[in-house]
Amino acid sequence: MSDSSIKSASHKTTNEVMFGLITSRIDASSSVLDFGAGHGHMCQRLGEFFERTGADPKKHLVACEITPEVFRYEKVECRKIGVNSEIPFAAESLSLIYAIEVLEHTFRPYDFFNEAYSKLRPGGWLLFSVPNSLHFKSRLLFLLTGFAEMFGPPSTDVKNAGRICGHIMPLNYAYFVYGLKRLGFVDVQFHKDRSKRSSYGLALMFYPILRLASAWYDRRLKAYDHEVWLENRSVVNRVNRLDMLSSRSCIVVARKPCR
Repeated sequence: MSDSSIKSASHKTTNEVMFGLITSRIDASSSVLDFGAGHGHMCQRLGEFFERTGADPKKHLVACEITPEVFRYEKVECRKIGVNSEIPFAAESLSLIYAIEVLEHTFRPYDFFNEAYSKLRPGGWLLFSVPNSLHFKSRLLFLLTGFAEMFGPPSTDVKNAGRICGHIMPLNYAYFVYGLKRLGFVDVQFHKDRSKRSSYGLALMFYPILRLASAWYDRRLKAYDHEVWLENRSVVNRVNRLDMLSSRSCIVVARKPCR
């Protein structure tokens, strides 16, 4: 990293996991978009990655942000976007799109998936991270208070849009899988970042019960609607796995099929 590193609003571990997932899927010929780039922390890291391959970051890396005036990485372009999840680039022009802790602030994440599918080249990748509302502590908080962790009472004040009270879309992994697969994305994967110790300990205590609950729900869904069961059985099993029950963030990777 450069000595003049741009600070990130996201957790260090989330950034490390995302950086590894992104760089394992790009090369010196890739065209990459940072959606909701903030100050440009990840853009700077990826710019330095491209420079190490001998490539010019400006030719391979672009960014967009609702408030582009806060973007500080001068080696790439940052375009202004609105709140409608529109991606202001040509169809099939991008190899990879990523969004770090952005979708929980948006009104229409499914529209974002649609935009991403349109703007990705065949075989291109979409990666994003959001707060994981399915870790065990979050589930317990929702049971007791009606609000999942990191999804407390929302604020309508524009000045709060970037704060936790600006988290207005508490979708979880199952609904991300639905939105992505409905558009045609394949190879949808969950990745964890940092284990929350409180969630991990509680999840271990209750793990046998949770696995039994998953098995019970699987049988119940199969009896009720066999087609829906076939479509969702992997998701039903996944949401009560230990990594989902303990991960601070929900990191999702999906691929647009090759032609």
